[in-house]
Amino acid sequence: MTRIAFYAPLKPPGHPIPSGDREIARNLLKALALAGFDPFVASEAIAYQKRPSAALFLDRKARCEGEIERLLAAWQAEPTLRPGLWMTYHPYCKAPDWIGPPVCRALDIPYVTVEACRTRQDTDADWADGRAVVQAAVRQAAANLCLKPADRAYLESVLPDTSSIVPLKPFIDLADLPDAVLPQGADAEGDGPLILAVGMMRPGAKIESYRLLAEALSGLPDRPWRLLVVGDGPGRSEVEDMFAFAGARARFTGALAHPQVLGWMKRADLFAWPGVREAFGVAYLEAQASGLPVVAFATTGVPVVVAHDESGLLAPEFDVADYRDDLARLLASPQERARLGAGGRAKVAREHGLDAAAAALKAVLSPLVAARPAGETAP
Repeated sequence: MTRIAFYAPLKPPGHPIPSGDREIARNLLKALALAGFDPFVASEAIAYQKRPSAALFLDRKARCEGEIERLLAAWQAEPTLRPGLWMTYHPYCKAPDWIGPPVCRALDIPYVTVEACRTRQDTDADWADGRAVVQAAVRQAAANLCLKPADRAYLESVLPDTSSIVPLKPFIDLADLPDAVLPQGADAEGDGPLILAVGMMRPGAKIESYRLLAEALSGLPDRPWRLLVVGDGPGRSEVEDMFAFAGARARFTGALAHPQVLGWMKRADLFAWPGVREAFGVAYLEAQASGLPVVAFATTGVPVVVAHDESGLLAPEFDVADYRDDLARLLASPQERARLGAGGRAKVAREHGLDAAAAALKAVLSPLVAARPAGETAP
């Protein structure tokens, strides 16, 4: 069984603070094991820095270089523990991978990235050094697995040979979702279908999504609907002001634990989140797995996980009139909601579960480890 060294320079899988990145890293480890490999976390060294700092950059780099020495010494002392492949999840300019590429060169094993990307924060000069490290890494990689179109476009812009770019559909572990805790008591007041929106309330794309949702719903004053908003953050008062027109038809729960969010997904009638600059959104997958039809924009990575007229309705980005029409269509038709809800549940099970990810990973990685050291067994 081929051992795979796994590394997440942004946040290791065992990090105590929950996040989407941590969840994806954990699910990648599960999918690799399901595919027949023997994955292990090679290092928990964090390369991430939130803001530009030359001193912190050098400090992170020095710690990672120390990890290279530690790992190579350990595998020299115990050759049977040597990996046959190295996988790095989510290297980007703020969290470059200093460890994997030199280790792979020293051991003569394949290097693989998942979701290598570029962000558009600050200036190019602020993150040029980290970006150079990532670009050198993806050029060395035998495979660069992409979860969304924007990442592919970035890789195509820096790779002389794009044959290493491989799509990997975003996925979740459906069997490991916590049991939904069904909400107690009243939700929003009034009649009509219950619309659920889930998103952090912070400046930028999240606030913009709330603003566009409010603009769309404000144009449906005579339609029966209720809105439940799950989320919190520094922009909460601003978001609540956006929906003041709805009065008691809109209720704000604040941040909720994951089981409670899933409970509202079970209780709601449709999931409405425009998704401005959304990478792909785990919440879309969970909503569809719960049988909720989705109304969103066809933007960035959203169409990767939501299929128009199969599991939801997708309007052109920032087209509020079209988005409002999609909301009205689903609010008016329980049959359409049921059809798209069933389609979403089937789509997630078929394309975005752990089994599908394991099969995709096995197809990509098995050829790369075919020339493995003696004594290893192919998955």
